[in-house]
Amino acid sequence: MTSLVGIGVAIGLVGVVTLLHRGRGPRTILLRQAALTLLLATLLREAQNLYAGLVALDLLKRLVFLVTLASVLILVLTFRRPSISRRAARRIWITAGLIGLCECVLFWLMPAGPGGALPTYEAAAQSPAVFLYYALYETTIAAAVTTCAIGSTSALLRTRQPFLARLSLLLGTMAAVAAVGYVLVGWFTLVEAQGGGYAALRHYLFLSTITLLLAGIAVGGIRKIVVEGQEALTTSLGTDIVEPLWREVVKLHPGVMLPVDRLTPRERLLRLVVETNDALHLIRRDSATSPDALQGRDPADPRLTVDLLIHFLGESVVPRPLSLRTRLLVRTGALMADDEIASSVKDLYELRVAFATRTKWRRRLSLVEPVGNRL
Repeated sequence: MTSLVGIGVAIGLVGVVTLLHRGRGPRTILLRQAALTLLLATLLREAQNLYAGLVALDLLKRLVFLVTLASVLILVLTFRRPSISRRAARRIWITAGLIGLCECVLFWLMPAGPGGALPTYEAAAQSPAVFLYYALYETTIAAAVTTCAIGSTSALLRTRQPFLARLSLLLGTMAAVAAVGYVLVGWFTLVEAQGGGYAALRHYLFLSTITLLLAGIAVGGIRKIVVEGQEALTTSLGTDIVEPLWREVVKLHPGVMLPVDRLTPRERLLRLVVETNDALHLIRRDSATSPDALQGRDPADPRLTVDLLIHFLGESVVPRPLSLRTRLLVRTGALMADDEIASSVKDLYELRVAFATRTKWRRRLSLVEPVGNRL
């Protein structure tokens, strides 16, 4: 039953990585490579239990798992500041290759077990080759897991991280802890030469490790979807807010318009924001030639900007009111918090609000002015 669970979790890991991480960057490639090789190593592990006479399955499992360890190690180090260099990544692959070569040599030097089967942990006390064969495997896992645990813990302790990112790192750290337990039990088994007594515990620790990895990668994928969705929503809202203003202000200063090429929706929004702000800056600078009623007011006041635009372009400049959807989404914090474009969009949103409420505050000013004259 536990064998089926292990294979199912490994297949689930490949499925989650394939569905939620569809990029083509080096991190995505490393993640897919790690998931696929882990699945293959799991299948070889279970096949080894079914076909004990095929001792080469154990060596093949170890070689495949070396690729998994190297991929995970490089993947974790890409999140370090500064990220791992290509030369360092190449050294890790070369080291993994040398370890694999040593495993092959030790496998060839090992004496055969009873009936030609793979030597057990108990045989490590009688054969240095058997001891080194198992010890090298455990040491390699320990080195990779320790590095991953340190990287995950340091990333987990950073401040101002989203909840899903922190949860994903926490699950990754727990997976590293389970893997450390797997290695410690392996070393204890090797030193005490009691292979059969701890096989079940090691299997459960292995299951715990890959299950936690699956959960961590799944949460990370969900976070990626959430972030991409929020970026798309920010772009959509920003375009609804900025584009009507942009169409009007560039009439006064068409020189601010940038060359247009094939742009993504986010790049187009960035262009609209930049051109709109540049044009508004020039319009505020031209306020020296505006009527006396507009002199002496705060240039950053959205209401002054509204009056300037109407003064220079006429009443036709007033855009249609913002839709109810846009107002509700902005007020509920749908715009990304730590995004430079979203910050500029919020400022321009205040200008759109000033346009929408212009009739109300102009009526209030007209009521206040006669009182001031009487005083």
